[in-house]
Amino acid sequence: MRRGRRWYAVSYGITLVALAALFWVVCLLAKDGLAGWHWSLLTRFPRELGSGGGIGPELVNTVSMVILAEGLSVPPGMAVAVWLTDYAPMASWVRWLTRVLIAFQSIPAIVIGLIVYQTFVDRLGWPLSVGTGTIALAVLNLPAVAVLGATVLGEVPGRLREGSLALGATRIQTVWHIVLPDALPALVDQLGYSWARLAGETAALIFTAGINVGPRWGWFQPGETLAVHFWYVRTEGVMPDWRSVAAATGLVLVLITGAAVAGGKLWAARILAKRGSGVKEV
Repeated sequence: MRRGRRWYAVSYGITLVALAALFWVVCLLAKDGLAGWHWSLLTRFPRELGSGGGIGPELVNTVSMVILAEGLSVPPGMAVAVWLTDYAPMASWVRWLTRVLIAFQSIPAIVIGLIVYQTFVDRLGWPLSVGTGTIALAVLNLPAVAVLGATVLGEVPGRLREGSLALGATRIQTVWHIVLPDALPALVDQLGYSWARLAGETAALIFTAGINVGPRWGWFQPGETLAVHFWYVRTEGVMPDWRSVAAATGLVLVLITGAAVAGGKLWAARILAKRGSGVKEV
């Protein structure tokens, strides 16, 4: 009993230290970013040499690429999750496939970026663009959606499935009308984390989306995102106000990822509030 309390105290203390360090980093970022803040930063084009540049195209690229990547990866990922949990849960190869998906998640993002580059840029002749960056994000997100989706769907009580099937519903009707609605709050909650993860991705996008922006948004236009811009300005920037630009870019990125996580939780809580029950934890 004492050992359990001791480990709890240690883990609690480590968590507090980590949160304090994160808060300190965010405060430093906010201090540098707000020092040179101007609202036009969100609409102006970046400047390579002069001061006063903005992050408008990077902001648009980040939001649009994450939305497109989620749209490309969530449907097939959830289809795999449904198959694993409701169509072939007892098959021996399901455990093997699940291990493959989990192992795929551990592949470094830069490797995925290089594979997408080799396939779409080198072989198909696509430019470094919004399109190739979106595909890289979708490939990164697909196994995560499948694994998390299978975990969430697996937590739906079996009696719901059995009752639906006993009443004459088909398996697909059971999944669509019973299983997915019951798991929806947890899925929405995880969607916020997925959104935040993709918005902060850098390594895979350097080789696929590029480190500059085009005169307008387009599938084959350069697709530098906020995370890539933050890395580039912080390491290679030569503009006079590079420090404040980098900090402001990082601050906007933190706000976007925080809003994505909070939005997912609020959406999930709203769904559960309509059911009159507590928030379902994953």
